Amino acid sequence: MLKRDALLEIRIENIPARFVISAEEQLKKYAAALLAEANLPFEGIEACGTYKRLVLYISGVPAKTEEKTQKAYGPAARLLKDEKGAFTPQAAGFARSRGTTPDKLGVETVPNKGEVLVFETKVPGRSAVKALAEIFPQVISKLQFPKNMVWEESRFRFARPIRGLLSLYGDKPVVFGVAGVKSGRVTVGLSAKGSRQIKVASAEKYFKALQHADVIVRDAERLETLRGEIAALSKRMKLSVEADPELLTENLYLIEYPVCVVAGYSQEFLKLPHELVHLVMKKQLKFFTVANSKGLLQPYFVGIRDGVSKGQRNVEDGFKNVLEARFRDAIFFYSRDLAVPLAEFKAKLSAITFQEKLGSMLDKTSRVEELAAWLCGACGTAVNAGEVLAAAAQVYSDLTTNVVREFTELQGLMGYYYARNSGLSEKVSRAVGDFYLPLSAKSPLPESKEGALVSLAGKLDTLASDFALGLIPSGSEDPHGLRRAALGSVRIILENGFRLNLRSAVSAAFAQLPPEASVRAAEPLLDFIWQRAEAVFTEAGYRFDEVKAVREFFMSGGDLADCRDRVKDINALRGNPDFAGIAMAFKRAKNIVRQAKVPLSGTPDESVFEKDEERALYGEITAMSGRLKAHLGNRDYAKGLTELLSIKDSLDNFFEKVMVMAEDPKVRDNRLNLVKSLVNLFEGVADLSQLQ
Repeated sequence: MLKRDALLEIRIENIPARFVISAEEQLKKYAAALLAEANLPFEGIEACGTYKRLVLYISGVPAKTEEKTQKAYGPAARLLKDEKGAFTPQAAGFARSRGTTPDKLGVETVPNKGEVLVFETKVPGRSAVKALAEIFPQVISKLQFPKNMVWEESRFRFARPIRGLLSLYGDKPVVFGVAGVKSGRVTVGLSAKGSRQIKVASAEKYFKALQHADVIVRDAERLETLRGEIAALSKRMKLSVEADPELLTENLYLIEYPVCVVAGYSQEFLKLPHELVHLVMKKQLKFFTVANSKGLLQPYFVGIRDGVSKGQRNVEDGFKNVLEARFRDAIFFYSRDLAVPLAEFKAKLSAITFQEKLGSMLDKTSRVEELAAWLCGACGTAVNAGEVLAAAAQVYSDLTTNVVREFTELQGLMGYYYARNSGLSEKVSRAVGDFYLPLSAKSPLPESKEGALVSLAGKLDTLASDFALGLIPSGSEDPHGLRRAALGSVRIILENGFRLNLRSAVSAAFAQLPPEASVRAAEPLLDFIWQRAEAVFTEAGYRFDEVKAVREFFMSGGDLADCRDRVKDINALRGNPDFAGIAMAFKRAKNIVRQAKVPLSGTPDESVFEKDEERALYGEITAMSGRLKAHLGNRDYAKGLTELLSIKDSLDNFFEKVMVMAEDPKVRDNRLNLVKSLVNLFEGVADLSQLQ
């Protein structure tokens, strides 16, 4: 059967860029489901769009839907005929409701119902054009947007008013109407060239027809063109246009044919912090910054306009005027901030509420200072406590500045500039600027250990604060970014090699909270942090069961660096041929102890031993315990595990020759204590029973 392509173009008033990607996914999803329901097969389906049109393109669609069988189920099969062989009233009624006679009914077994009467009908195929005329309006009506508009009498809801519908199957129009708009075969070209009307001959010729009218409909092709324009411009300028991926995506849905407009601006604006220059261009203007080979900003920018038309110079001047206005505002805010002492900004934190029961941001600053001081003495690494405390005192001060109130994304970053302006050292200022790092699982950490401790103090206070109030994330909800704070804490500790007891650190954080924060949820918070640590360990290549084998060491001691050492050595020795056997023997020993119904001291009485295998095992345990203790004291878990492997033969002989659960209670309890002493020995290194 001949196959053609099908096309739906929804032409709309300018739609926000953030709506387009979601709409494209929905178009594919709903169209695929409705095509399957209509028994209309297809070879491929794609969706694309710009700020002026959403397009659904379906390739390889046959001219007719496939014939299908419909089944209607009726009463139980035993009701087909009565004792005399006549059709029952129930069977006759069911047949009549389906427009047939009882003799045309069949019997089929249905799950949970048994044998029932069934009537099958063949539904012949119908033309693809008719099917699509029903499918396309349904697809349009199903699209959901963050915000909708109503603009015509039927009160149809859509992101923006629909101004045209192009709908074709091959060269045949698919006729339907939505929101007072009738579909046809006409679309329009680039708006910068007057939105010239285009009559599309067939679905297959759609993309070419639009390209001739300076509209690149497909997202990937438009992005490739945009990247090519930027690359060519960089080469001509002998500078680097910083093609931020997020900004590329946003510009992609603001244009239908990308054209770069490059212009210069005053060197005066480069006196602004570079982060502020980037943000003004990116967030407010959607412009790209330009840098030299060393990454230093240059007084040029690149804006993207929609196509080429007369008045290109006017566009460049317009871009420059709006950029200058924004930069003038930024310089005004920044200059005013520099004239104010940092201590004055800090004092204003008392007017910003952190949380009703936890006081102001000034109260939070005090807690971070106290916790940072505690961490200096507990991190197991030499740090400059004076620098830590100087930075901790100012980490939230920039929240009250003019620039951060205008550009909240710059919190912390602007703190660096204001701290430096106030006479703090470069290192202390950098610690203030790095306070919110890391921002993601892969982003950089604070560059100094002092900055890392200050950042950790802030994260632990936020975590303790929310957990104390019972504000624990569930599902995908995490309004305060606690998962990010916990993951950042884990990374800071591990990547700086801090030997920190997190249980004690969490307790110190809870201890500083006011009485109103009555819930003290140390265990849930430690478990919450451990879940992030598990992710870090598994990402590093360690197996999940290896990580699970050291969990209790974290929950009791909270030393993440120690847990990493244990996991690393378990992983390294996993390949030893005796390792699996000793792990299984330990699991057996632990199960025996767990099932024991008497309290066990773990200290057996040698005089009660009856078998040589008991004495041999006890002798090895006794001899090994001192050496193992020394290895654990040195955190040399590889040697500790190797010691445990050496006991394998004695342990195997013991389990093979000795009945632990002897009839004599005294002998039985003594053997249980021997097994318990073995379990204690192993558990000093890891819980090998967790290994799979």
